[in-house]
Amino acid sequence: MENQPCRSIQLREMNPNDFPRCQWLREQVGWNQTLTDWQRFLDYDPQGCFVAVSDGIVVGTACTISYEDRFGWIAMVIVDPARQRQGIGKALLYAGFEHLERKGLAVKLDATPAGKLLYDTIGFVDEYGLARWETNEIVPHASPMPCESLTMRDLDDLDAYDAPIFGASRKQVLASYLHHYPELGFTFRDGQKIRGYILAREGTHAFHIGPWAAEDADTARALLDRMIHYRKPQRTFIDIIDPNPHSRSLLESYGFQQQRPFIRMFRGKNDFPGIPELIYGISGPELG
Repeated sequence: MENQPCRSIQLREMNPNDFPRCQWLREQVGWNQTLTDWQRFLDYDPQGCFVAVSDGIVVGTACTISYEDRFGWIAMVIVDPARQRQGIGKALLYAGFEHLERKGLAVKLDATPAGKLLYDTIGFVDEYGLARWETNEIVPHASPMPCESLTMRDLDDLDAYDAPIFGASRKQVLASYLHHYPELGFTFRDGQKIRGYILAREGTHAFHIGPWAAEDADTARALLDRMIHYRKPQRTFIDIIDPNPHSRSLLESYGFQQQRPFIRMFRGKNDFPGIPELIYGISGPELG
């Protein structure tokens, strides 16, 4: 079959012993994930993370996550540069597709322009554009809107607010942020009602802000200010999506510049698009 790699390559499920090699592969492509992020993927779906192995050495990776019974995500598709053009990446992709589609899920991903050329040929359709924005120095603005810290006690309320916006419950992802980065979460409430929130994580190369959602641009700005006041980051990434009409100008006002584009794509029915106009920053191309 065309989606099979050369015979010297075997695919199997990922395990924690693979993480050092996964990190080595990640470094070859310059991505921002940490060892913690690999563990998070394995926690989300132990049967949905795959490695390609040659002579006992991991030469490729792919990870998936399921969001309820609505759609799944595939990401972290990396192949050792010395082993590219051998069908390894495509085989890993198909392992992820088959895992998700056996559950009856549509499949989503955020593609690079180069990756889109492949995905166009295997049934994926464009949803909208997005881009990574970056700054090396971020200075907060003064905001009169008080934002509170998020804790695990807020998880149910946070999930109830986020699910309609994202398109599905991703409670396990939100919980992972609050567990691994307990000081990097803030919310704005109107009485008891959440009107917006912001989460963040540490990365290998930069501080990554997102997911980040809000009812309006003023609330979004207040949440970003609260995060910056607390963390005072230097190099910072935020990934924004085209349907939000305010996120670009908001980031420009803080000195961010666009780094590189992506394309959100789906295979199957896109029955749960969420409310992307309220999303000011995604979790990253690997999580949506």
